[in-house]
Amino acid sequence: MVSSSPLLSIIIPSYNQIDGLKRTVSSVKDIDDVEVLVIDGGSNDGSAQWLLENRNHIPKLRTAPDNGIYDAMNKGIELSSGRWLWFLGTGDVPVDGAIDRVLEAIKLDSESDMHCFCIRLLPPLEPGVPDFYKPNFTSELKWRNTLHHQGVIYRKNSIDKYDTRFKVLADYHMNLKLWVKGASCKCHEHTIAVVDAGGVSRVFNRRLYAEERLLKKDALGGGLSALIQSVWTTMKCLNKQFARIRSKS
Repeated sequence: MVSSSPLLSIIIPSYNQIDGLKRTVSSVKDIDDVEVLVIDGGSNDGSAQWLLENRNHIPKLRTAPDNGIYDAMNKGIELSSGRWLWFLGTGDVPVDGAIDRVLEAIKLDSESDMHCFCIRLLPPLEPGVPDFYKPNFTSELKWRNTLHHQGVIYRKNSIDKYDTRFKVLADYHMNLKLWVKGASCKCHEHTIAVVDAGGVSRVFNRRLYAEERLLKKDALGGGLSALIQSVWTTMKCLNKQFARIRSKS
């Protein structure tokens, strides 16, 4: 049974992904001290009906149009009652024992701002993208996003809302800002989730890299640092394009 003040809120943004939604909700429902929230953006694929039919397994449900995934995640933050937040996408599933590990970690260390874990990505993968992410909350964040958002557990009162100016990488923007301000993070060796293919930040196009330049300028400041980051991001974009060409040859 979920208490009025659960330890962990699992927030699931969803839009027209009924099969993945079913898998994810079924994997996290009815767990003591865990609150499940589904923020559906007004799906028309049967998701809304399924959610209503399973309302007793979903303590908090919102079904209404939104302005994208990060707007939905912000609405989840507003509705959540848990002291800690975990964001899962539709189709993402915790591995066996993962929720127990997360609860144990945040009980043993309730002072850190974040607890970060490993995740595995399901295929298909872009060329050069690993299927395993190990968290790293260091200066390496300036160069690439070393935290996969399905592997991060945030203490609710340590974060702001996602900046919805960024449509693809607002989670990277949040993590980078947390690092800049000196947030405390405990990184763990355990894998906690298998992440489904198709996330918006896994579409490696020019829009993504343009957004990366902007978020880094916002989080790290302008001047020489911004120039270096702009050159670096352009090189990453070109390298990704060459990797695609090589994979097709």
